Amino acid sequence: MDSINDSRAPGRQPETAKRTVVVFATPGALDGGGGIGRMTGYVVDQFDKTGTTRSIILDTRGTGSVLLSPFHLGLTLARMAWILARRRASVVHINVSERGSFLRKAAVQAVAGLLSCPTVVHLHGASFVEYFEGGPFARAISRWLFNRCGRVVVLGDNWRDYLVQSVRTDPRKIRVLYNAVPDVGADLGTRPPPEPGAVLSLLVLANLSERKGIGTLLRACALLKERGQPFRVTIGGGGDVDGYRAMAAELGVAEECSFLGWIGREEAHAHIRSHDMLLLPSTHEGLPMVILEALSARLPVITTPVGSIPEVLTDGKTARIIPVNDSAALADAVVEVGNDPALYSRLAEQGRRLFLKQFVIDAYAKSLLAIYQELDRSGTELSGELDKLARSAAAASKRR
Repeated sequence: MDSINDSRAPGRQPETAKRTVVVFATPGALDGGGGIGRMTGYVVDQFDKTGTTRSIILDTRGTGSVLLSPFHLGLTLARMAWILARRRASVVHINVSERGSFLRKAAVQAVAGLLSCPTVVHLHGASFVEYFEGGPFARAISRWLFNRCGRVVVLGDNWRDYLVQSVRTDPRKIRVLYNAVPDVGADLGTRPPPEPGAVLSLLVLANLSERKGIGTLLRACALLKERGQPFRVTIGGGGDVDGYRAMAAELGVAEECSFLGWIGREEAHAHIRSHDMLLLPSTHEGLPMVILEALSARLPVITTPVGSIPEVLTDGKTARIIPVNDSAALADAVVEVGNDPALYSRLAEQGRRLFLKQFVIDAYAKSLLAIYQELDRSGTELSGELDKLARSAAAASKRR
C-alpha cells in the first residue's frame, strides 16, 4: 500500500485559506512511474520548497503485477473520494499516457466530477496519436476525458494542434508547458571536449525498448567498434534488460556495454555529470526529461526529431538530431561530436543556455500553479481576466 500513501497525505498539517492542495493521480507514484513519476516528483519538490502548494500523491496503477492493477485502482479511487468528499483538495492533476492509462484516468475524472473537484489532464503519451487513431473506443474515451476536464496540459505545440484538430478539444482549455527539471549542472563549469583518441563515455537513460531506439543504439555500437572508435556505453533503465544484453553479445559489443537496470534519480544525475554524451535515438517521444537534464549539465545530446524534440532543439546548435532507426547516422554523429572540439563545446554551451532560458523548474511550477488557480477561483469556465493569465503563464514557460 505504500504506493497510495505519501508523506504529503491529508491530515498531517493545518491548511491555510490561500494554500492550493493538489492531488496528483499518477501511474506508479513518484518512484515507479518512469518519466511521468520523475516529472511529478520534480514539481512536488518545487512546490514543497515554496510552501504555497501542498501535494497528495495517489498511484493509479501500482508497481506489481498488471493483474492487480484494477484492484489497486479501486483502492486509490476510494482514497481519492474520501479526500475530495472532505473538501481537502483544490484540484486533481491527472497524468495520462495512452492505452490502459486512459481507462484508469477516465475513472479518476469520473470520481472527481461526481465530487465537484476541478481537474487538469496532463498528456504525456508519446504514442497518443497511434492510440487515438487505433479504433472508435480509443477515440471515444479520449474525447470524453479531454472534454470533461477543466484544463489540458500538453508538452508542445504539435500536441495542442492535434488535440484541437483531430480530438476536437476546446482550444481555450489547452495549455502548452514544456517539461522542466532541476538544475543538474548548477555547480559545473565548462565541460571540456574529449581528448583526441580518448575512449568516449556514452550514456543512455531510458526504459529499454524499441520505442527508445535501443536496438538502433546497439547496432550503432557495433559500427563504432568496426570503425575502431574506442567507446564505453552506460545503459540505465528498466524494461527488456536481459533481451538487449543478449543482443549486445550477439553484435559483439557486450564488453563495451554496461547494463545497470533501473536507477534512481541521484544516480542518473551523477552519470549525466560524468559522461561525454547522451544518446536517445527514440522512435516516439513527448519531451524527454533526460534530455533537459543533459542540457542543464552541458552534456551534448544526440537524439531524433520525434515528439516535441524538434520544437525545442536545433541540429548542430543545441543537439545533434539524426533520422529515426538509422544506426549508421547515430554512429556518425557520435564520431563527429567526439572528435570535433568546436562542435562539442557549442552543443554543451548552447544547450546550457537553452536550459536556463526555457526549462527551469521554478518557472514551470509557477505556470502550473497559475493553471490550478484558474480552476480554484472560477471553476472550469474561463473569464477574460483568467484567460489572459493563462496565456501569460504559458508564454513565460516558453521564454524561460
